Amino acid sequence: MSKRILKRFLKDRGLLISFYLFNMGSVISFFHLSESANTEILYPLSIGFFLLLVYLLIDGYCYYQVNRAIEYQQAEFNIYTEEQRAFYKWIKKLSHEHSRVKNEQNEKNKERLYFLSHWMHHLKTPVSVMDLIIQNEKKLQGEREVFQKLHHENKRLHSAIEQGLTMIRMDSFENDLDIKSTDLLSSLRKLINNRKSEFIYQSAFPVLDSKKEAAFIITDQKWNEAMLDQIISNAIKYSGGEEGSKKIIFYVKQEEEVTLLSIKDEGVGIPPYDLERVFEAFFTGENGREYQNSSGIGLYLCKRIADRLNHRLTIESEVSKGTTVTIRYLTKV
Repeated sequence: MSKRILKRFLKDRGLLISFYLFNMGSVISFFHLSESANTEILYPLSIGFFLLLVYLLIDGYCYYQVNRAIEYQQAEFNIYTEEQRAFYKWIKKLSHEHSRVKNEQNEKNKERLYFLSHWMHHLKTPVSVMDLIIQNEKKLQGEREVFQKLHHENKRLHSAIEQGLTMIRMDSFENDLDIKSTDLLSSLRKLINNRKSEFIYQSAFPVLDSKKEAAFIITDQKWNEAMLDQIISNAIKYSGGEEGSKKIIFYVKQEEEVTLLSIKDEGVGIPPYDLERVFEAFFTGENGREYQNSSGIGLYLCKRIADRLNHRLTIESEVSKGTTVTIRYLTKV
């Protein structure tokens, strides 16, 4: 029996042992004070102490078995007393009740996520229709500033919906993984082309800097593109201004075992006191107060995706000079 369990056992049985010893002391006093008694008391006292020792050994063994099972969190253990049986039934009842409540809560959460997901998918339909209307009006009536602004706001709404859907899908991330060798440059070209109108609207010019035509990395293409798209969206958003066009540079450096992607913008930058908190959910910081469309969700999702994919994501920034987001990929397993 370990010292810790032994101490607890003696503490729990202290009252019983004390009463037993008090009783033995009373018997000794009775025979000692009785003048008419002429009886040898050593023998019955020895038997009494022996029986106490046997009882404590048996009880201690049972106590040790139960407490060891509790310490090692064993699901099943032997029950020796009615008291233990009563506690065991009570704990099982509480456990079943807890499991029932937990399962009910999980079902409610699944139902909420199901309806939220379908609601967001329904939102995407009018967004797509709006986009088609805008494109048709542009063809019929030429380029108009009002349509450019409407198109830009439509893109923002689409990005917000995509953020919500990504957040929901994060709960089943492992079930939606397809890790394989993927061309990073191909993904970057696709994402840049998808946001061509936003680059133009914000007067931002993308530059893809790579010494090779292809750069293969180990990742999940869909999740990696979701992360990169959010970083590109931030770079475009915070590069806009009235100081002329600015560059957003995509620098890819491939080594033997790793590939580094740096996305550098020439935007407003992030203050040092906000930089360490940019990966927190719903944190917008000083830029969030200036740019009202900041949600504080984008970089939080990027960090979660990067961690799940085992990619290292870091941010460096300087106010009024820009921000550099660097992602470290494995080139091969």
